[in-house]
Amino acid sequence: MYTAKALFAYLDHAADAAAIFNDHQTNMTKQDAAAVVSAYDFRECARVVDVGGGHGALTAAILKACPWTTAVLFDRPAVIEGTRERLHAEGVIDRCTCIAGDFFDSVPEGGDAYVLKDIVHDWDDDRAMAILRNCRRVMAHTPVTTTRVLVVEKVIPPGNAPFLGKLTDITMLLVTGGRERTAKEYEALDRGGLGPDANCPNHLPCKRDRGGPRVGKDVVTNGEDGEVARRLPVR
Repeated sequence: MYTAKALFAYLDHAADAAAIFNDHQTNMTKQDAAAVVSAYDFRECARVVDVGGGHGALTAAILKACPWTTAVLFDRPAVIEGTRERLHAEGVIDRCTCIAGDFFDSVPEGGDAYVLKDIVHDWDDDRAMAILRNCRRVMAHTPVTTTRVLVVEKVIPPGNAPFLGKLTDITMLLVTGGRERTAKEYEALDRGGLGPDANCPNHLPCKRDRGGPRVGKDVVTNGEDGEVARRLPVR
């Protein structure tokens, strides 16, 4: 069976295939970036950590929309090699630190928003929860009032209506062993230390809890007819 781990290990040693893959991811993210930036008010964030952020299309969009925000882009070493050049071309490299690593080991500390776009769907539940736990671990030590994980994915709606995410669900199964998920299946990932709280309407800024220090997670879709934001606070 194919797995995401096998795919990314292959890409790390196949430069031509990796270039095609990375360009595809960048182009797809550019199509989604405006919707993501409008769905969440990143202006409230001092430091955004883009986990698995590739060549930085979403990071660049966030930084352009939020001139006082800084960012960390975290991805595999083979990917980061091409990231700095892209961010320099976008004019935001002075506000972004690029860090190479493995999100199954750890993620960078110090963010008040952790963004995972098209990351969780690459993995089965156990590995998805491992990534979320690592985010949760560093978020618990972040000295800010409110910090979030924003998981940007297609959320499969209930019923049997046509939905683009069902096609990508099959693709994930065949290529990575991962899956697209329903809202309930995302809630089941709360074993990673994050639990359900409230929903936000499509393409509107997420409402923020002003009740005091907390850690949370937002699930934001990049597809049609799905939920754009589901906030999941840490239990």
